[in-house]
Order: sequence, then structure tokens, then C-alpha cells
Amino acid sequence: MRYANRLAEALLTILFAAMIIVGSLQVFNRFFINVSLSWSEEFQKYAFIWLVFIAIPVAYNRYAHLRVDSLVGLFPEGLQRMLALIVDILWICLGVALTMLTWRIMQVTRFQESPGLGLSMSWVYCGMLVGGVYLIACVVHRLVSKTAEGNVA
Repeated sequence: MRYANRLAEALLTILFAAMIIVGSLQVFNRFFINVSLSWSEEFQKYAFIWLVFIAIPVAYNRYAHLRVDSLVGLFPEGLQRMLALIVDILWICLGVALTMLTWRIMQVTRFQESPGLGLSMSWVYCGMLVGGVYLIACVVHRLVSKTAEGNVA
């Protein structure tokens, strides 16, 4: 799982850098050369979709999603573990929903092409599918790790 996490973080870095480079290139071309790139806005939108859905599991791994620790801290330790388990199950439900619904969308859009880049739209939505599967894998890995350590209620 460590390699998958490193790969995801590297992919996020590459996507973000590509978005910055393409955006800067578009601004430069528009204001200095007076020629607009026809594909740059589309590229940035699609890269952002991939970036967001790959970042969700990365943030999950880092405990970076919003939560109310002060409220949970008021409960007994056993109830805290039970709430953490419920939250992890909800994360799995989100990952399954993303995966299943995105797969349906990909089936509908597989013959549609994006106007600027000429990509199959199913590749655009594939970032949501990859993010959903990766999220499920991260949650299952955490649950298995907790179970092995004896930390699950």
C-alpha cells in the first residue's frame, strides 16, 4: 500500500504542476503572443477532476478530512472506536458509490470525445473511478491494520 500511496502523491504532484504550466502558458500566449490555446481550459478541467478524486484517499490516509474531534473526545473510548468504525464504513460506501456510478457514466460516455483534446470522455471520468477504488483500498487497509493491532471495537 505504501507504493500505491507514493504513486498517488507523485501523480498529484505531476497533475498540479501540469495545470500550473498549462495555465501559465495560456496566460502568456493570450497576453503576449495574442494567440489563445484551444485546449488549455479543457485540459485544466479534466486534470482537476483527476486531481480531486485522487486527493480524496490521500487526505484520508493523512487524516486530513474535516472532523469534530472535540465532540468525539467527550465519549468513552469504546464509543470513540465504534464511531471511527462507522465513519470508515461510510468512507467505503462513498468509494463503492463512486466506483459503481462512475462505471455507469463511463459506459455512456465512451464514444463521446472532448472537443479540445479529442479524448474519450470515459478517460476523463476514469479519474473518479480510480479515486473510488483507491479510497476503498485505503479504508480496507486501515481497517485490516487496526484489526491486526487490536484497535477495532
